[in-house]
Amino acid sequence: MNAAVSPLQAADRAALTSLQEAIGDARTRGDRRPAFTLIAACLDELGIALPERSGRGVSLEQARQEWLGRVRSANRSESALRAYRVAIDDLFSFLERAGRRDSVFREETIVAYLEDYRRRAQPAPATYYRHFTGLRRFFRWLSRRAGTPDPFLDLETPSNPRTEATWLTAEEFGRLLEAASSPPKRRRGLAERDRLVLLALVATGLRRSELIATDWADLDLDNQQPSLLVRAGKGGKARRQPLPKALADELRGLHERIRPAADAPVFCGLEGGRLQPAILANIITRAAERSGLEKHITAHTLRHTAATWLRQETGDARLVAAYLGHADLSTVSRYAHVADNELHSAAAAIATRVNMGTDGSSS
Repeated sequence: MNAAVSPLQAADRAALTSLQEAIGDARTRGDRRPAFTLIAACLDELGIALPERSGRGVSLEQARQEWLGRVRSANRSESALRAYRVAIDDLFSFLERAGRRDSVFREETIVAYLEDYRRRAQPAPATYYRHFTGLRRFFRWLSRRAGTPDPFLDLETPSNPRTEATWLTAEEFGRLLEAASSPPKRRRGLAERDRLVLLALVATGLRRSELIATDWADLDLDNQQPSLLVRAGKGGKARRQPLPKALADELRGLHERIRPAADAPVFCGLEGGRLQPAILANIITRAAERSGLEKHITAHTLRHTAATWLRQETGDARLVAAYLGHADLSTVSRYAHVADNELHSAAAAIATRVNMGTDGSSS
C-alpha cells in the first residue's frame, strides 16, 4: 500500500499546478516571455521576494563587443553603429571615473550618469533621446541574454523631438546646383562630379551610403525604364531605384567617356577612388556656402527634398514610401500596391522640379 501523501508534498503539488495554470493562461493571452520570467512575475504578485540579481560576473567589455557585433550583423548603418559605440563607451568612462562599475545595473547609477552626460555634453534634445534609447536597448538585450537587472526598466523615456526636416524649393536647389557647377578652384572634373552628385541625390532620394556604394554594374541605363540596383538598403534589403531619363542619359554619357570596369564606383573622388562620406559632405557644404542659402543642408536634406517634391506632385504617400525605399513599406503595401510604372513616373515627376531636359541638362 502506498504511503500517505504528506501535507508538504500536497502543498508542493498545489504550487506546481498553480504555476502551470499561470503559464498556460499567459500563453493563451499571447504572452511569450520565458517561462521562468513568468514564474518570477507570479511570485512577485504573490508578494514573494526573489533574491536581487546583481549582475556580478558579467563582463561588460564582452557584452559590449557582442552587442556591437549584433548591430553590425543586422546591417545597421555605420552612423548607427558609431552612436551605440559612443554611448556605451561614454557610460563605461563615467563608471571608471565615479568608481561605480560594480553598481552599473542599479537605476540610481544610470540616473547619475545621465545627469553627468547632460551636464558635460549639453546635448540637443534629439541627441539625448538617441543616446538614452541606445543605452536602453543595450541593457534590455543584456538583461534578456545574461539575466542581469535592467536599470532602465522603470526610467521614463525622454520625449522624442519631432522637428520638421529641412527641404529645398526648386529655386533653392537651382542655386545650390549653380554654385556646385562654378567652383572657385578649377580642378579637372570637380564641377562635373559635384553637380552630378547633387542631381543624383535629389533625383533618386538615395541615402548617402546607398549613393556611395553604387557601382557601374548596378546601373541599367539602356532599358526603356532606366534604374539602378540598391544592393544594401536600410535593413539589408535590395531594391530597384528608378532613374529619371535625363539623369540616365547623363550617366550613360559619362560611362562612354571613361569606360569604367563593371565593379568601379559610379561616384568617385578626384583621384578615382570611391567617394567617401566626408568628401560627399564637403561637396554639399561647399555648394551651400557659395549659394548663400541659410539652411543647414546635408545629403538627408536632399533625400527629404525628393520626398517633399514627390508628395507635392502626386499627393500619394505610399508612392513616396516606395520611391525612397522605406523599410516599413509593408505597413501600407497590404492595402495599396505600387506598380513599377508608377515609380518611373515618380522619377519623371521629380525631374520636372529641376527642369532636367532630355539632353541631360538642367537649369
